[in-house]
Amino acid sequence: MSNAALPNGEALGLEVPLGSIERSLQQIWADDQAKTRSSLINFAIYSEEAGDLGRHCADLEAITAQHSCRALLVVNLAAETAPARAWISAHCRPYQEGKVVCSEQISFVLQGADAAQVQNVVFGHLDSDLPLMVWWQGSLKRCFEERLYSRIHTLIVDSSRWSDPAAQLQRLLGAWRSADFDVRDLSWTRSHLLRTALAVAFQDGKALEHLHELQHIEIVHGQGHRSAALLLAAWLGWRLKGGKPQPAAAAPQDGDASLQWISPQGGTVTVAIKAAAPAADQAAHSCALLSLELSGGGMSVRIWRQSCSSFIHIRVCAGEHQHEEVMPADSVSDAGLVGAQLERAGGSTHFREVLALLPHWLEATGSH
Repeated sequence: MSNAALPNGEALGLEVPLGSIERSLQQIWADDQAKTRSSLINFAIYSEEAGDLGRHCADLEAITAQHSCRALLVVNLAAETAPARAWISAHCRPYQEGKVVCSEQISFVLQGADAAQVQNVVFGHLDSDLPLMVWWQGSLKRCFEERLYSRIHTLIVDSSRWSDPAAQLQRLLGAWRSADFDVRDLSWTRSHLLRTALAVAFQDGKALEHLHELQHIEIVHGQGHRSAALLLAAWLGWRLKGGKPQPAAAAPQDGDASLQWISPQGGTVTVAIKAAAPAADQAAHSCALLSLELSGGGMSVRIWRQSCSSFIHIRVCAGEHQHEEVMPADSVSDAGLVGAQLERAGGSTHFREVLALLPHWLEATGSH
């Protein structure tokens, strides 16, 4: 069959009948002895938006360039029931002596599929008994059911894309309590090196001496990345043993969130969460977290990223003492963030603690 594409032009590979997928994949390797199939995990992207097909294919290509897997792309369109369609392709990279190593990709476009049909498509085409990692696009909608998530080893979500964060969070927490799977949130991953930079800042003994004087925290986030700022704030409250967050006495301005908690020393710590002005530069616009500042008494620690550059700047002021550092920043691409997750063994116990606290922060900010 000829190379097939959907009407919007995104090529997905060779279209094959659903019943011939495995046989067609075997033929790929039989026809070219220089290609070697490699797979360490099953990696699936699930989406309900047709317009994102090109982006998903590009993401899978970037991920398989570094991580061998069987890649599944499942797009479930909200339309009248229609026959499912499937495509196969291979992502290959040079290995040695003229050999190439390839990851298989199977793409499905479903229309009006229910949860059972989605589950059959995913489970019916996994590679042996390898672990399953699912990157769930957007909100956890009707197809997110126990029969599906109970088979997932690692679930990747992006809370910045949730239309109703509080409801989605409760659904995720309920699923997490009932099934043993690992959860990764790209909004949490986006703060990884900012949190690392903060730890570096407090390796300065002078800053640590003044930490008990903390009174103010300010977090500035990029457009559409409020969840990353809230997760960072919840982590700070947890690490600093702050009390339950409450709305601050001062009313927020221009949509900013202003909260406060009582520190173990009995003082009040205010937290301001602000959205940066929309940036003309698209690269700067995609940066999730732009700055973090902690201050109080004789201490000021500021961490910032200028126009979403490749570096994070650290400035520590404690009394007469000052010093500055620069360290590498994290990736801004979703595929790069997912790749970073694949490189890390196991989940994050910190994230589990922070996610459990997030409902309090959503409630304090009036998020719904």
